[in-house]
Amino acid sequence: MKLRFLTACLLILSAVGLYGCDDEKSISFDKLPQTAQQFVHQYFPTQNTVRITWEKDDGRKNYEVTLDNGASIDFDESGAWTHLESQFSPLPVGFLPQALQTDLGQRYPDATVHEIDAELGGYEIEINNGKTLWYSSDGTFIREELPRFD
Repeated sequence: MKLRFLTACLLILSAVGLYGCDDEKSISFDKLPQTAQQFVHQYFPTQNTVRITWEKDDGRKNYEVTLDNGASIDFDESGAWTHLESQFSPLPVGFLPQALQTDLGQRYPDATVHEIDAELGGYEIEINNGKTLWYSSDGTFIREELPRFD
């Protein structure tokens, strides 16, 4: 009797666990929202897509595009970028506010950008020296954080 009860509990927990998992599905480039397609074409014109996936997270669709230079771009369900990352190649910054581009070039003339997050009210940017920079949505510099080596 105990064995049947334990088996039933295990099956129920497994079913609940599988139901709660987000499914990640591969899709073709033409299935991306138009805005995302345009972004990739405009800012990564020489790169080829290696993998494109979508998944539902909290009921919203999110897309991830991986390029042949190792860069990955995350888009929300409307096709707006939310995160870019590249360990091997510098990321373009032409889509960021001009004030941010100018400030970044003046503060860190030799820097290359390797990670960008669109955050509520601004941007978080990681450059090749490990520093993390925060800018407001209009491109005003807020602060920098030095890398931590704990």
